[in-house]
Amino acid sequence: MEFIISRTKRSFEFNMAASHWHPVYELFYLVSGHCRIIINHTLHYIEPGDLILIAPGEIHRTAHYSSPVNERITVSFDKEFLGLLKEQCGDQLTGHLLRNSKVSIPAGRQAFAEELINKMEYEAAGKDGYSPFMTHIYLYEFLVFLSRCQEAKQEPVKIPVAEKAIEEAAGYIYNHYASQITLEEVADRIHMSPAYFSRKFKAVTGFGYKEYLTNIRIRQAAEMLLSTSKSITEIAIECGFGDGNYFGDAFKKIKGVAPRVYRNMQGMI
Repeated sequence: MEFIISRTKRSFEFNMAASHWHPVYELFYLVSGHCRIIINHTLHYIEPGDLILIAPGEIHRTAHYSSPVNERITVSFDKEFLGLLKEQCGDQLTGHLLRNSKVSIPAGRQAFAEELINKMEYEAAGKDGYSPFMTHIYLYEFLVFLSRCQEAKQEPVKIPVAEKAIEEAAGYIYNHYASQITLEEVADRIHMSPAYFSRKFKAVTGFGYKEYLTNIRIRQAAEMLLSTSKSITEIAIECGFGDGNYFGDAFKKIKGVAPRVYRNMQGMI
């Protein structure tokens, strides 16, 4: 079972070197500053006290705006770490705790949330034989706390019109990755010139257009390599790659190994 908790301060100039996805859950809590994150094709603006839940397999990338430095706490855990919770509460209630991507913790409850994080951090350091059990308990309490915060009415964040259009474009790319869509086609859908759309997409999401499309395709291909017996060429074509060699090169660049090796390793990289 995996459980990792870390604290990070990043400057305005920092840009995540690469978009990524991972096989674990990630809780992203912003202590100070401001940032923007795209998860799959949805934009979220994050303020202090906001928490983002990133589920296994969700492509994401963060970008900073309007603050010189931000501080975040990240908690990562795998599906197996939820075993005791599922035993006691069942799959349905456990899934309910993980239902939303963003939670805004009320100002009056942020100190309580941060104290729970501190307790998880303390126990994760392995103070004694009780620590693994206590780490589970504090994580479960934290997840229930977040779920109850979601029951409170929260004002939706208003996204600027141009950035809403970029989110719409990301959704179109996300849902049509298998077809031969072009930058020009997507730009036309949201009534932007190709050059302006390219710049705006990068500024808002942190992705280049081609980088985003390729990541969506590679993620789907990785799932198919493990869940089907289709040939690598068939998978490449179904995921929108017209050229098998290009697919192999793109896959290795993102995943670090060739598609055949990834399949043989059962994705354990």
